[in-house]
Amino acid sequence: MKFEDILQQIGGYGKFQKKLTFLFVIPIYIIIPWFWLSRILSLSVPEHWCHVPELKFSNLSTEEKRKLISPSDDASCSFYNVNYTDMLVKGILKVTNDSEAVPCLNGWEHDTKYYESTAATKFEMYCHYDYLPSLLLTIYIVGQTIGAPLNGYLSDKFGRKHVFFFVTTTTLIIEIAAPLVNHLSIFTFIMLLRGITAPSMFCLPYVLVSEVTPPEMRVNMNGIMNTSWTTGLTILPLIAYLSRDWTVLCYINAGSALFVLAYTWYIPESPCWLLSRGRVDESLKIMMRIAKENGKEQNETELLLHLQKIKVKAEKEKEEENSSKNVMLRYPRLRKHFLILAFCWTSFNVGYNGVTFNTVNLNGNEFVNYFLLGLVEFPSNVLFWYVMGKFGRRWSATAGYFFSGVACLLPVIGFEYSGIISTLIGKFLVGGVIMITDQQAMELIPTVCRSFGMGAGKTVSYIAGLTTPFIAYLSIYGEAIPFVIISATCFIASVLTSFLPETANTYLPQTILEAEEFGRDQKYRSWIRQTTATKTEQVIVSTIEDVKKEIHEGSTR
Repeated sequence: MKFEDILQQIGGYGKFQKKLTFLFVIPIYIIIPWFWLSRILSLSVPEHWCHVPELKFSNLSTEEKRKLISPSDDASCSFYNVNYTDMLVKGILKVTNDSEAVPCLNGWEHDTKYYESTAATKFEMYCHYDYLPSLLLTIYIVGQTIGAPLNGYLSDKFGRKHVFFFVTTTTLIIEIAAPLVNHLSIFTFIMLLRGITAPSMFCLPYVLVSEVTPPEMRVNMNGIMNTSWTTGLTILPLIAYLSRDWTVLCYINAGSALFVLAYTWYIPESPCWLLSRGRVDESLKIMMRIAKENGKEQNETELLLHLQKIKVKAEKEKEEENSSKNVMLRYPRLRKHFLILAFCWTSFNVGYNGVTFNTVNLNGNEFVNYFLLGLVEFPSNVLFWYVMGKFGRRWSATAGYFFSGVACLLPVIGFEYSGIISTLIGKFLVGGVIMITDQQAMELIPTVCRSFGMGAGKTVSYIAGLTTPFIAYLSIYGEAIPFVIISATCFIASVLTSFLPETANTYLPQTILEAEEFGRDQKYRSWIRQTTATKTEQVIVSTIEDVKKEIHEGSTR
């Protein structure tokens, strides 16, 4: 008996799981994207110009001041070095052509059409320091790169629930402290901490819930999570538009973290994790609670016996998994599949984060642009989930990445609003095709090292994703440059993913050797299999002893 069998025995997707979905998963995943998107919004750089103290108390409008002080060729970073007091007394409101222009000496003023204040305006990330928003977002991604493996280690060692609520408490403190900081170095450290906590905030609620949800509902749970995430992405631009101040966004995030902490008394620790740590009695209590709420009363002694057997089996499987990690990349086909998936995740990070970061450089209302970016993910999730089931994973992913690349080339043509149109279409396609890549990874990486393989691949993509803020920064040299780079990664991913075997309607590989043989009989031009293939068509015929022997030999070579 497996742990999933016990979940079915105590009610499957019953009342307990439904309450967990509607009272925890949906509200949590509406809130979580706020922490991510607010980092970008808080670093928005509004239109700015040199501050001239002599004009502070004049009766001139902002437009008149700008015409008077700003050279047309460098309106944001320099001003005419003339006697403005004398000009105001004489009523002269025009600077002669031979007047000297010098860099800003007394700080800057900024347009308050959209923002009263941002972190960029507070620390004056202007002109010679205009690279700082990109640098801070890069540091945030560095934090994510550190946090991803750290999250896996800590949650495996200390539990899903405890790590999640510890990280939430840390986030609460960070969000309160961020607006109070007056030194850029400290604010930079805060951005790093935000990045380190992000993977736990994003992943642990889903992991915790999925481990008490039967397998047939986990795909639907993934869809619910993605839809809730998208809902949150469309709500935050409205909140930012109404607040107009990055400090308000920080305090809203702090309030959201406090709201999440209220779940401490409602959410149980994962009974699956407790079992993996040998804490059978604690796992039993939670399973009995779930059974009772689902109306499936259980014999406690019998349930305890089943859990003890699963614990012993899990310990043996863990030994095989640890051995498999050491030899996974020594097998050529499995190594090829891993490297292709890692590049596809990298392409997603560059594409998804790239178009999001680049939104600040586009024409139109920034808040409307971000709202539309979130909105397009609703139909994207539905479309790609249908397409990969109907037409298979392989060619659906190939087409998705290819058309993402085509969409990102529109700004090269340079028609009006081409950047916005390209961003929306690119976000629609990239945001959907990643669902296929994740599904392919689940179906190509063998069970014994699936978590390790997916975690390692995504860590590689995080490292490559460090470049995305500076890809967006390149727009100062040409609006089309970020889109061309994103397009190139999508085209490469399109070619590479066509070399992955089709995984729809097939048995999943359980061992290293099964994964190595998976798809070997498929031709490059093959299409989705209409019926489930027999296992002998997909995997090498070997006994369990042969598999263990091969893994052992590979680990000692």
